[in-house]
Amino acid sequence: MKPLRVTVLTKQVPKGDHDGRLDADGRLERGGNVTEMNPWCRRAVAQGVRLAQESGGRSTAITMGPPSAVDVLREAMGWGIDDAVHLSDPVLAGSDCLVTARALAGVVDQADLVLVGASSVDGSTGAIGAMIAELLGLPFVGPVLELEVANHQVRAVVQYDNGTESVVVDLPAVIAVAERSCSPCKVPPEQWPSGDTIRHVTTDALPAARWGLTASPTRVTGVRPLGLTREPVIFRGTPQIQAARALAELNNRGCFDRFTHQPESLQSVPTTRAAALRAAARGSGEAADASRAGLEGAPAPSPAGGLGAQLSSPAAGGGGRDVVALVGPAPEESTRALLGSAALLAQEVGGQVFAVRTDDSADASDLVRWGADSVVSLTGDEPRPVAGVLAKWFAEVAPWAVVAGALPWEREVLARLAVSLGAGMMSDLVSLGVNTDGLLAGLKPSGGGTLAEIVSYGSPQIATLRTGMLPLLRPREPHAFDHQVLPVERDPAITRTDRRTGHEGDALDRATVVIGVGRGVDPTQYGDLEPLRELLNAELAATRKVTDEGWLPHGRQLGITGRSVAPRMYFAVGLSGNHNHLAGTSRAGTVLAINTDPAAPVFAHCDVGLVADWREVMPHLVDGLRTRAERADR
Repeated sequence: MKPLRVTVLTKQVPKGDHDGRLDADGRLERGGNVTEMNPWCRRAVAQGVRLAQESGGRSTAITMGPPSAVDVLREAMGWGIDDAVHLSDPVLAGSDCLVTARALAGVVDQADLVLVGASSVDGSTGAIGAMIAELLGLPFVGPVLELEVANHQVRAVVQYDNGTESVVVDLPAVIAVAERSCSPCKVPPEQWPSGDTIRHVTTDALPAARWGLTASPTRVTGVRPLGLTREPVIFRGTPQIQAARALAELNNRGCFDRFTHQPESLQSVPTTRAAALRAAARGSGEAADASRAGLEGAPAPSPAGGLGAQLSSPAAGGGGRDVVALVGPAPEESTRALLGSAALLAQEVGGQVFAVRTDDSADASDLVRWGADSVVSLTGDEPRPVAGVLAKWFAEVAPWAVVAGALPWEREVLARLAVSLGAGMMSDLVSLGVNTDGLLAGLKPSGGGTLAEIVSYGSPQIATLRTGMLPLLRPREPHAFDHQVLPVERDPAITRTDRRTGHEGDALDRATVVIGVGRGVDPTQYGDLEPLRELLNAELAATRKVTDEGWLPHGRQLGITGRSVAPRMYFAVGLSGNHNHLAGTSRAGTVLAINTDPAAPVFAHCDVGLVADWREVMPHLVDGLRTRAERADR
């Protein structure tokens, strides 16, 4: 094997969940927080050291951040990294992901392989790797679970929420490393080297450009607290008594007022209502409903449930502020939610919706019923050539906004577009709207259970959306539409085999009730939870330890390194309440916890607690719920 020159990009992040506060300049406040290496970056460092050592090559770690960020480089060197570069300059403060990618790409030097973490716990953009690949003119693959290098190629297994894909990519390349790819780089501080050999650089070493907050096309403009203050009510006693008291408490809280929702039938959606619809999601309690609300001035959904209006007829002619919705190989509900939100957005700004689909996406006529006014079909689906074709097409149609689901394929395409167009990108939004300045803006989960307000100043304005948090609108009547085809060549640097792009879509995001299981629930006993799940039409989720064991798919993991959900009710069954897990459930309306240990941390973060064996209390909960359902049907 030829000696490899491996570069690993690392990031310093707050340890645990940060509070999401902004400083006087509108930047996320980092001072005063205990910091560490980003969990995904720990795997990238470990893989980088291994590949460099196995090939007889050399590894370099790069980080960008304040003076304290040098610690992540010292730890990386303690793990075996050969060289380290610290990019630090006050003018870089407040840089968004595009400006950050430009700065980091300017430091990468003659690398055969660039490794990045698949995401970060403080930003969760998942876009830096693809952006750097676009800046360097390289192929990109990720998130990668397994990777080996042979014959100047990387053979990788890409991890999706529920499935994998085998990929061969020519070097040089950029690879995003999945969190479960290997054991993490972890070195006790007392074993870190001094760092005397770390090379320190400033923006003087980079190509001349504007940096920092003022150069960033996307900005965090505020942080919204959810206003969720839990005052736990803990029950003890026999399982039957605890179940009865818990059900009474949940009933008093209004948790059983709605389990299902039928969309409203409206022929048109007023602008203010459209803003509420975009911001709303399936009901999850008044507090959680508030967390899903839209931008300033947009009303939150009523406690009766998430809104589901019928789409209005298409506008007669675009208004020069058209919206492009990139439709990947996603489930029907995901595509419907995406196009419905795009249609409401286009209606508000006086434009039309172009649905851009791959050959294996939904039928063109369905896309029109779900919100598209015109359909564009791509003959290929490799992200790099797709982004190139779309960038040229955008020069003709000049879209006002480009939106897509927050899935790996869509993330890479939009990240590459954000670079080539200099537009920046907002990631993983749970609501979308137009602010008072006429700019695209949205909300995304931030630290401390807050929601960050993000605004795009780019052109076009680009965003990925958590489609499971968006409303499903009733389809409109079919109508005539324009359809064009854009040819897309294959990417000669990438070969895909054993392709499995299936996943569970938006089911967990869209659920009004989620049952989370920990290691206290043996997988052979998951069937015992089925009566509760069926009665409440709930979705099953898990802690990281459960998915590490392979008991449930990775896409079912909640927490800092998993998913974040906002159901109306969350049942925490047989889990202790680790902080990392609870960060993914902080937006739930009501949390019910069941654990035999009265000192379990979960009882400090729930609304209703049962100190009991879940196997003993569950039948009584099910009986009580079934009785209630039977009475309601009479």
